[in-house]
Amino acid sequence: MPERARVALLERLLAAVPGGVVYVSGSGTIELVNDEALRLSGFSRAEVLGRSFLSLELQLLDERGRPLSVEERPLVRALAGEVVPPMTLAYRARDREGWAVFRVTRLPLDDSLGEASAAGVVVSFVDITDRIRAEQKERAAEDLWRTLATNFPDQVVITDVDGRIQYTNRYYPGQSAETVLGTTVWEWVEPDRRDYWREQFLASIRTQTIVRFDTMGGAYDGGKAWYECLLVPSVEHGAVSRVIVLGRDVTERRMIIARIAEHDRLVSLGMVAASVAHEIMNPLTYVLVNLEYAITDKRGDDERRARALVDAREGALRMQQIVRDLRSLGRSGAEELFYVDMRSVVETAMRLAGPELAHAGEVSVELDDLPAVLANESRLCQVFINLLVNAAQAVRDQPVRAIRVRSVRDEATEFVGVAVRDSGPGIPPSHHAFIFEPFYTTKTQGTGLGLSITRDIVTRMGGRVDIESALGEGATFTVWLPTRRTPTGRPLAAPTQT
Repeated sequence: MPERARVALLERLLAAVPGGVVYVSGSGTIELVNDEALRLSGFSRAEVLGRSFLSLELQLLDERGRPLSVEERPLVRALAGEVVPPMTLAYRARDREGWAVFRVTRLPLDDSLGEASAAGVVVSFVDITDRIRAEQKERAAEDLWRTLATNFPDQVVITDVDGRIQYTNRYYPGQSAETVLGTTVWEWVEPDRRDYWREQFLASIRTQTIVRFDTMGGAYDGGKAWYECLLVPSVEHGAVSRVIVLGRDVTERRMIIARIAEHDRLVSLGMVAASVAHEIMNPLTYVLVNLEYAITDKRGDDERRARALVDAREGALRMQQIVRDLRSLGRSGAEELFYVDMRSVVETAMRLAGPELAHAGEVSVELDDLPAVLANESRLCQVFINLLVNAAQAVRDQPVRAIRVRSVRDEATEFVGVAVRDSGPGIPPSHHAFIFEPFYTTKTQGTGLGLSITRDIVTRMGGRVDIESALGEGATFTVWLPTRRTPTGRPLAAPTQT
């Protein structure tokens, strides 16, 4: 092949190379350069051919940003006979700067002689500016995230899909990276709650949705604390790659809510106690009149005296029922869950809230035979008293005053419930998101704690309270409760509101 054709072929080959290529003679002058090298450096071909490579306005810096001296440059080292490995360097040439991987190859004078004398050096470089900047951006974002996580008041844990801890923003006393990383996250909660915790974790991965629940684990002071857990699955390419676990210490909040709930229960007890006092007086008068007749009857009419005693007994039984209702509301102690007749609890609540309901106009009740639910009887009674009293107050000044209480079922989830509907002014849908928040109220008088306490009580029993309402259409509050426990002893998960 003629020399000119050989050169033309070489130039076409160099133009097809994806990176920049420069051939520097043994004297240090540039004799060949491809288009990519010119594009990356910002020079023209006329500016570089025949010119010393070291005279170009080209600055090279190492990975720490330190400029390289002339002796440290890959080209100079190769011309001096040194074997130079590939080097990742930053470069600055005229108005352009970036990163590239430089390779220098020393060419022998004549391969057949096997001599090491150099005829020149081929300098090739591949621009990796976009990759380096993307990595720097990712590292900056990760550093920012770690800074935020480290100073975040809540516990932040990142796990793989098997629940093994990969990162945590803080360690408890006596813990370290060696004792925590690689363990499953549910190992750090109370033993009787681990199965339930793992169930929620797997549910979050399976549904690819955020799961929120309360659990108990270790505290910084070495004791035990309640945590509100938020499981946030990270989905990549349609599959969960890891799970972010947020844990907020809610021990103090639970204690405050418990005290508020107890106070609210006692207030409810005082309210209904005052309102049923006259109900006790009626049967008490009935008992006393009949007993007085039975004692003072002079004619000795045994049949009439017996009937008076029977009537007195009926009056006493009525008073006994009222006292039992009050005791069921006033009972305190540990909130253990037992199987409870939901219809019976609703009937008790309606009797206790009777004086309030008396001003509500029409009250209809449609309670089917319901299976027993897992609940705390006194707390559940308080829930329905709150809902019934709220309904009665909502319809008090309305042209149509009606309250409807009915039972509902969810066969798919084995939950049953009771819905309390009123014909009041209704609640705007925009308020539904925070209607259950503490201190929210639409009343001119009231603390705004009733619905917050109601939802908290029902949630702790494994249930849920739904709301359906719109302006001018009244409001319906539905209490859902589980009918059985899971194999781990916990109540079933509450159904999702539709």
